[in-house]
Amino acid sequence: LYTLHRTNASDWVAFTAFVVAALTDGLDGYAARKMDLVSNAGQLWDPIADKVLVTAAMIGLVVVGRFPSWAAAIIIVREILVTGLRLYASAKGRGFAASRAGKAKTGAQLVAVLLFLLPVSGIWTKFQWGWLALALFLTVVSGLDYFRRAPEILKA
Repeated sequence: LYTLHRTNASDWVAFTAFVVAALTDGLDGYAARKMDLVSNAGQLWDPIADKVLVTAAMIGLVVVGRFPSWAAAIIIVREILVTGLRLYASAKGRGFAASRAGKAKTGAQLVAVLLFLLPVSGIWTKFQWGWLALALFLTVVSGLDYFRRAPEILKA
């Protein structure tokens, strides 16, 4: 077994790396929409990139004991189910654009992960948990919405 040595500096490095990754992902999506380069492949792979970014960070935080594993499990199960639905839709030649709730969910998850990356205490921990509660709520609601919309999108 080894011990992870966490320092204030390492927390800020992780936070900065996550911010840069999230911003470049957001700029990529913005540029694609602005230049009208939206495609079925982009509708499938861009959300997968979002999921990989958030999931990898959450798993890392769970491993070091800084993120609740039960919350990560809820988010990961939803992401697997929705990704499976998107892959199925793609195989049928259908695009499955992100819903507003799905976009809000991604934003809330990103903020929640960012807050758990920060070395905070006191009142800030309540802020972390509040954002996590919002992210979990949007995770469940948007996941249900995708499956509610699936029959109309997947009609042959």
